[in-house]
Amino acid sequence: MQLAVRGPARCTVRVRVSEKEAEAAASDSVESGLAAIAKQILQTDPEARESLRRYEEAVIRLEKAKAASEELDRMFAEASKGAVLSDEQQEQEQRQRANEVMADAEVAAAERMLAAAELEFAAARAEQQQWAAAANDGPERIESIKAATVAATAGLLAELPLTTLTAGGDTPALSSALSLLSALAACFLFGVTYRYAIRSDSSNRQLRLGVVAAFGLVRASGAADVLQASSASSPEGPLSLAGAVAPGALYALESLILFGFASVAVEAAFNAGFLKRFGERPQA
Repeated sequence: MQLAVRGPARCTVRVRVSEKEAEAAASDSVESGLAAIAKQILQTDPEARESLRRYEEAVIRLEKAKAASEELDRMFAEASKGAVLSDEQQEQEQRQRANEVMADAEVAAAERMLAAAELEFAAARAEQQQWAAAANDGPERIESIKAATVAATAGLLAELPLTTLTAGGDTPALSSALSLLSALAACFLFGVTYRYAIRSDSSNRQLRLGVVAAFGLVRASGAADVLQASSASSPEGPLSLAGAVAPGALYALESLILFGFASVAVEAAFNAGFLKRFGERPQA
């Protein structure tokens, strides 16, 4: 095998070597030879040197571009992850707000149901009280009528002798009958009022006497007005002793006796159990 080696003086030297020796030499000096050739080319060829420089710059730019691309990918990944987390957080907040709204709605509905139940209970309670009051009013009315009947009967029994004593022989029967009817009506009203006024205070004597005196004075004041008007034309005037004062005082005494007798009769009926005081429950 013949090898031609071109040196710097551009002369050709032909050397005869065996193939085995050539392969060994090529294997040993391939790297150093390539490096030397590349160095020689770069030193002797400006275009190759410029191409290598541009290649190195291109490699550097490529590496920078790769680094920038990787940075952008990392930033996009972080942004995407942040967006996902933000979406999850917003979704969780919306879910929490929805739960709060539902809870508020349930509380409001429960409050409305409670208010409706309270109204129904109040209506039922009022209706029950109304029925209870209606049930109690019936017996109370009966007891009041009984008290009025007792007082009217006692007043009539007390008025009969008083009318007989005060009436003269020339007194018309109609006037006596009207006087009896007036006493009967007054005692009837007195019996109802006395039962409502004297409830459990039967031992309070001042209260009992006050009710009797009030009815007596009211009845006597009405009669005094009539006597004063009838004696206004007399010579002694409207306050004459014989025409107004004496008959008025007598009529007031008669009224006090009338209502006092009626109160005694009603109290006797209370004590005997024939009448019940106002608000008193029947004994079992």
